[in-house]
Amino acid sequence: MYDKYRSHLIRELGQELIDASNINIRTIASKIEEIGFSCLTCGKCCRCIFGDNRVLLTPLEIQVIANRTGNIVHEIATPATPDDPEITNLIDTGGRIHTFGWMLVRKNNGDCNFIESADISNRCRIYDVRPMLCRTYPFYIQDMELHTSECEGLGQEITPEESLKIARDVIDRYVAEIGDTIALYEKFEGFDASLESVVITTSPADGKRHVTYIVHDSEGSHKAIVELNGGTNFID
Repeated sequence: MYDKYRSHLIRELGQELIDASNINIRTIASKIEEIGFSCLTCGKCCRCIFGDNRVLLTPLEIQVIANRTGNIVHEIATPATPDDPEITNLIDTGGRIHTFGWMLVRKNNGDCNFIESADISNRCRIYDVRPMLCRTYPFYIQDMELHTSECEGLGQEITPEESLKIARDVIDRYVAEIGDTIALYEKFEGFDASLESVVITTSPADGKRHVTYIVHDSEGSHKAIVELNGGTNFID
């Protein structure tokens, strides 16, 4: 049953990928110019206090950031977690949490790990290799339609040239996300769900408590050991 449903999803996404690849860039650019936008460098989209600042990542984006910064993977990415804390249906018989994809690591205060402290500046330390979600914010495409997220920069004057650049990035992001999701479905092998609780382990060396995630992405499945109330300690 699962394989049939997966094949159905992949076929649907395959058609959406074809449609997305044929989106008229000038149509999207025209809509962006009509809406208007200019980044005010307020940093609100990067800071937890102003709302959901999770930034989802593809494996390729993680590697690009690692190559530029020299950071190892767990300093960049952590298992993507949903808003809904109810995750019992994502726990396997070994007490491990299953999740789909990665997100940028955040500081203890919830801010993106790569933005300067608020008392210093709103500068992004990986601006040149920032993820697609950051590069295109506050615009995104869903179901072939352009949408916007909340942002104080909307309504500001924008040039046709800048509108065209953003439109190209937004379409590229849409295409890349669909392709990445297709690859995830193709590699996902499922798991035996459990009604039991998450297994929490304690390190004999320092007494720190950890949970184990199995992260499914477009390259397969990976184990991530995550310290409770802390960062990711290990990604395999």
